[in-house]
Amino acid sequence: MNDFGLEFALNRHSFGQHTIHEHKFGSNLALGGPSESIWSGGGLYPWASLATAQTIYAISTEADTGDLTIYGLDENYALQEVTVTLTGTTAINTGSTTFLRVYRMRYNAANAGIITARVTSGTGTVIAQIDAGVSQTCMAVYTVPAQTTAYMLNYTVGTGKGSDAHLSLFARELGEAFQIKNEMQSYENANSREFPIPLKFPEKTDIDFRATTSSANSDCIVNFDLILVR
Repeated sequence: MNDFGLEFALNRHSFGQHTIHEHKFGSNLALGGPSESIWSGGGLYPWASLATAQTIYAISTEADTGDLTIYGLDENYALQEVTVTLTGTTAINTGSTTFLRVYRMRYNAANAGIITARVTSGTGTVIAQIDAGVSQTCMAVYTVPAQTTAYMLNYTVGTGKGSDAHLSLFARELGEAFQIKNEMQSYENANSREFPIPLKFPEKTDIDFRATTSSANSDCIVNFDLILVR
């Protein structure tokens, strides 16, 4: 770890108490030919399903009955989280707590099944997914909270044996369309990009890492680091 990273982790930095670090990572282990987001759900991330704040429905494919914590943003793009107790293959909802964005879920045990968060109902569109046995989402998407500016320090893309990916970093400021901000290629290796001058994303910006591949069922993993300043 570099000196800056260590000092930040130890809370010895001089940026003030309203500055935090956000580490995000995602994977798409069955990347197809067309552009797909790097998240466990596969395909492009369904941003349109979260055009308004939604009640979230959580469900497992197996008899998982532990606590699931959902992290995201409310209708005002403010950070919020809620914990629900799963009831296995029967959907449980977040009640009066609605989400405009979901960027992470954590399960408090080793999950036997695939846990999904959905909109509309327990059979609705998947907006977050925890694969069996990993207890947390793997999704390289994020939305900058209200009254916050995000600075991207770096990102890494990795592909496995026989896999290739043309990775693109897309971002969408509020009221605009998604635009490409950076890109990188990977074939059977891992590549990193550091930003000596961090990329700046204003409040309410959606960030979405996407990739295309020339090989069926390529696997692609993305990691990125943000400094969030309120």
